[in-house]
Amino acid sequence: MITTARARDHDFVRSLGADAAIDFTTADYVDAVAELTRGSGVDVVLDTIGGDTLTRSPLTLADFGRVVSVVDIAQPQNLIEAWGRNAAYHFVFTRQNRGKLDALTALVERGLVKPVIGATLPLARTGEAHELLENRQSYALRGKVAIDVAGDTVALPPRVP
Repeated sequence: MITTARARDHDFVRSLGADAAIDFTTADYVDAVAELTRGSGVDVVLDTIGGDTLTRSPLTLADFGRVVSVVDIAQPQNLIEAWGRNAAYHFVFTRQNRGKLDALTALVERGLVKPVIGATLPLARTGEAHELLENRQSYALRGKVAIDVAGDTVALPPRVP
């Protein structure tokens, strides 16, 4: 598995199961994937970013590869490269669903899904949680920001020097 992350997070994403990490701030992921796969490409791209990812991702695919996107498409995309690779696109649109939430809860409770919580703040400090997310480059934030609705838990990541 290949992923993108800032260089300071490479050890972290490897600890989560990545075989290789590309620093998206200094390298073009299309070129890096070509180098890592010796030009053969990857079978699946999971797009959690959006922007031009749908247009550029086919450049990283092996023939008959798939692009899975979990973000809204804000603008038209040029998918001509996908045609040349016989690529398939899959879009995952989520909505509230109690059954799926219960199934996910069971997986978390069994230890099969392990969410990464990078910070926790009480409900009364939700504004700070938004500020943390908006300024995440100033913090060593890895994972999600959780809101403790029943208590006063405060667990913040350190600031980046």
